[in-house]
Order: sequence, then C-alpha cells, then structure tokens
Amino acid sequence: MKMKNLLKYVLLGLTLGLIIGFGYQKFTASTKNQPQTSESGQKQASTKKASSTQASSTDTSQVSWKKYDTTIKFPILMYHHISEVVDGNTLFVPPAEFEMEMKALKDAGYYTLSPDEAYRVLTKNEKPADKIVWVTLDDGYVDNMKNAQPVLDQLKMKATIMSIWNMKDGLDKMTDEQLLQINKDPLITIESHTVDHIDLGQASDEEASYQLVESKKGLDKLLNQDTSVICYPSGRYNDDTGIIAKDAGYKMGLTTNPGLASIDDGLFALNRVRVAYGHNSQSFLNLISE
Repeated sequence: MKMKNLLKYVLLGLTLGLIIGFGYQKFTASTKNQPQTSESGQKQASTKKASSTQASSTDTSQVSWKKYDTTIKFPILMYHHISEVVDGNTLFVPPAEFEMEMKALKDAGYYTLSPDEAYRVLTKNEKPADKIVWVTLDDGYVDNMKNAQPVLDQLKMKATIMSIWNMKDGLDKMTDEQLLQINKDPLITIESHTVDHIDLGQASDEEASYQLVESKKGLDKLLNQDTSVICYPSGRYNDDTGIIAKDAGYKMGLTTNPGLASIDDGLFALNRVRVAYGHNSQSFLNLISE
C-alpha cells in the first residue's frame, strides 16, 4: 500500500514538472519576439530621429560664408505684377518670363538672398556664394502667390514681397489670410511697403513716421516677426526718411534708384534693378552684370 502511494506521488511530481517546464519555454519564446524597450533601444530611436531631422534641413544651413576685402555689390531685383501684360504696363512681367528669368539665375549659379542674408552681406562684407541676388516683389499682389510662388518653390529660390498695410482687398492685393498663408513658405518673406503707399519724399516727418511705424507694427503682429525692411513707395524718400526708418526699427530701406546695391549707398538708400517685360535669358542676365 505504501509502495503504491509512493509511485503515485512520483508520477504526479513528474507530470507537474513537465507542465511547468513547457509553460516556461513558451513564455521565454514570446518574450524574445517582443520589441526591445531597453535604454540602448531608446537611444537608437532617438539618434535616428535626430539624423532624420538633420537630413531634412534646408541647403542654406550648409552654406559657407566668405569675407571679401573689396566692397560687395549685388543686384536687388524689383518686380511688381507677375501676370500677363496689361496695356503695355511695364509693372507686369508674364509668368513664363518670370520662370525663364528665375531659371536663368539658377543656371548661372546665383544664390538668392533672404533679408537677413542681405543685411549680413551689407554689414559684414561677406557672401554665401560667388554670385548673389535678392529678388523683391512690390505691392503684395495676389498674382505673386498664384504665379511667382510656385516657380520659386520648384526652383528652391527665395524672394521678398513688399506689402502695403491698408491695401489688402483680396482682388488685386493679398489679404491678411493670404499673407499668413504665403508666409508659411520658408522661401518667402513679407516686408513693409508703408501703410498707404504715399510719397515719403514729400511727407512730413510725422506722416512718414506714421507710415513706417504703423505698417511695421501691423506686420509684426500679424506674422509674428520683426519686420526689417522698408520699401519706399515709388522709390521716393528724402534726407530724413532713412533716420525715421531706423528709429522705427527697420534695418534696411529700398529705393528705385538704378544700379547694384552696396553699403557705399547706406543701408537706407539701397539701389535696385527694375525688371520689365520683354527679356530673354541673356538680356535679363545683362541687366545684373557689373
């Protein structure tokens, strides 16, 4: 009887051992197949995310700036409408011509500047490339968004649009909502063209101050930025305009005086190159040759 009970307990023990061993093997196998959550695994994921962010950085972050001994001069292009020409108006450049001109710049090796980069060129006398150009478009026309922005985006070229604060009807000129939308484009910057597009050369100091201060305040608040460029309407200004602009917080002032821009003319009297319709790629490039 004792022998039978002993055998019974031995068999029961063996059975329980087999069951427990099988269960442990299953648990171990399933654990191996689970994703790793160790500290080293987290570090690997973090490193991959960081390298992905670096890879998505714009090319401008890799630009190497070079200092020069002689004063740098460069073209600031002045456009207005990017649309089919109306009644021979030279403020209009057809979209196909604008695209041709931007491609000509690209093919010729020109680097397009942002306002901050233009300021660095002027104040430090250094360049990010051998050939540089600043593309500006006056008045804030809706066709700049419709016809110029797609070309700039395709070619990865920068440009600056000058907005008139009190002229944003949505028909001819961009509204606040459209300015907010286009300002999301890292290649596009919005700067000031005064409140009402008046002749600053004939304006009193009080009126000029209002036009410059209020347009900057409006753009600063709307776009959450520090507006740094004032573009003088029709290029008109007087001896006090630059002083008023500097006091208002601007860093540069753009005229319609023909020629290449340089620090020799002062930060608040920068020349520009007017671009009218009717160019081919060679005649266009001839405009900006020194």
